[in-house]
Amino acid sequence: MKNHRTILSLLLLMPVVLSGHPPATALAGKRAAVKNLTGRISIDGTLNEPDWAQAMELGEILQREPNQEVPATERTVVKLLLDKDNLYVGVICYDSEPDKIVGTQMRRDAPLESDDRIEILLDTFHDRRNAFYFATNPAGALVDGLIIENGRNINYDWNAIWNVRVRHFQIADGAGWSAEFSIPFKSLGFNPGQDVWGFNFSRRIIRKIEEDRWSSPRLDVQFTQVSEAGDIEGLKDAEQGLGLDMRPLCRGQMAEGRTGK
Repeated sequence: MKNHRTILSLLLLMPVVLSGHPPATALAGKRAAVKNLTGRISIDGTLNEPDWAQAMELGEILQREPNQEVPATERTVVKLLLDKDNLYVGVICYDSEPDKIVGTQMRRDAPLESDDRIEILLDTFHDRRNAFYFATNPAGALVDGLIIENGRNINYDWNAIWNVRVRHFQIADGAGWSAEFSIPFKSLGFNPGQDVWGFNFSRRIIRKIEEDRWSSPRLDVQFTQVSEAGDIEGLKDAEQGLGLDMRPLCRGQMAEGRTGK
């Protein structure tokens, strides 16, 4: 039964080329490189290892709302690292009013609409239609799902093995909260040797009704529209391992209107 469930989850993310249709042409957009890890990092929410210091920032993150495609009101730093087993995403969310950061939910797959949060989209097959979704808030909640048919549905019943830790900080150059994600490649479906994946990132600041986004920060584009994601490169050496480390719970239920919109 477990194998059948795993296969079903992966079928949801297989490239559309299997149905006889070519994948959508990649739109000209954001592109970033993933740096190979040279040492070791501890997943503790603090990006203080040399590899994080040497990794390049993802790039400009602009407002989607309330004012689309203008500079964000708070600085966000996003960096990407990988080794053969994991993708690491490090995020620093600076906040000029750290006492007003909102993070109330802690349970797995909790709705985060009322919390500050960060969201990640991974289009591992680069088909511009389907993707893996990961999110957390300042309380460290783990939220994940499968984005299907270019955001038509999100299946929150899919649960992978991954890790995130958050920290609140106040240092000389600012205050805020940070998050460190570790996503095992064996929890994801992808084509080994494929160097480019689709990727997007979003930050929500609830008190300001603000969303800041990396790729396609426009009001007419939802975060779950995989076709509007940017690209990350440098993943050709990712190894899927001996087995998929995931907990698919395919009850046929699709959820919308929680996060990712």
